[in-house]
Amino acid sequence: MIKRILFSFVLILLLIPLSAQQGKTEKTVLFLIPFHTQDYTGSELTSVRSSRDINGINSFLLMGFWNGAQIALEEYEEKNASLHVIVRDVTENLDQLRNIMEDKTLMDEVDLIVGPFFSKPFTIAAEYAKRYQIPIVNPFTNLTSILDHNPYVYKLVPSMELRPAMVCYVADQYPQHKIIIYEDSSVRNAEQQVYTQYFKEHKIAFKSVKTQQGLLNEMMPQGKNIVITFCHNAAKMLVLSRDLLYKAKNTDLMLVVPEAWLQAPAYDVEYYSKLNIHFFSNYFVDEQDPETQVFEQKYKSAYKSIPSLDNFAYQGYDITRFFVEMLLNDGDIDRAKITPIACPISFDQVEDGGYENINMQFLEVVDDEIRSVTF
Repeated sequence: MIKRILFSFVLILLLIPLSAQQGKTEKTVLFLIPFHTQDYTGSELTSVRSSRDINGINSFLLMGFWNGAQIALEEYEEKNASLHVIVRDVTENLDQLRNIMEDKTLMDEVDLIVGPFFSKPFTIAAEYAKRYQIPIVNPFTNLTSILDHNPYVYKLVPSMELRPAMVCYVADQYPQHKIIIYEDSSVRNAEQQVYTQYFKEHKIAFKSVKTQQGLLNEMMPQGKNIVITFCHNAAKMLVLSRDLLYKAKNTDLMLVVPEAWLQAPAYDVEYYSKLNIHFFSNYFVDEQDPETQVFEQKYKSAYKSIPSLDNFAYQGYDITRFFVEMLLNDGDIDRAKITPIACPISFDQVEDGGYENINMQFLEVVDDEIRSVTF
């Protein structure tokens, strides 16, 4: 079975650099996705034992994104939406990218560009998009500089500065609270610097400690202790969790951790529920959601494999639906109403620049389940 799946993927890869069409041309979407078709030799398949192994091969890494996008496009085709979809294999070959972007006949037809997915190619493509006045979407970058002086850029990943802002908002819900940053002095952490800078600029009271004993000493005996850690080490995660659970004099806390904690070997939903674990996530899927389950069934039926955040299938589906909806509403983002399954979207335009998603997902572990933080 896996060999047949791979063979069909290879055929798709060979066809992708040409084009894919959905009905009569009216609105045209150009996908610039790094499929690495020119680097594909076939020898990569010898290491594949399951569908998950495919994600480790460059030529298949973004296939999930494209598969999710195709499901979205098929849904619009069923609604008789007139779309023309063009796909190009764009990696980090800048000459190849420029050849595409300088094809004026092609670009005069395009209404929306999704990609490229690498930073430097995207920066170059965004300048062309500005010249042609075509909206261009970046699904995965954290770089805010791509928004500067370019009102045609749409950035899906929310700014990192929204995270400390959200923590402050939550903290303000508790009359008596204390914010404590637990540093890992052995690792230079960019996110930690963002928090520290934000708190200082906005005159937010906080304490910073470098040891777990220092953390325990700093915690208030009463009131809400909001502890923020950037630790990714699995052993340290476990020790910190145990200390907070069994050694802290006050267990009324909110522990804000990296999302990686939930993938750690020591992770236990019940354990983290007791610690009031909170985390941020750019993309998160509720497996119990009916719309998620419908998408998963469509994906499995069409591609005989499992969608995941790691293969970007959900992201491709959500992003394609949102921006096709925007196109069909004459470019009005306020009328692009979809119910996303992994990627909540709400754009705000930066001053003299592009649009950034401000819908930051802040999640918590409650009653052994993961859910969105609400007030």
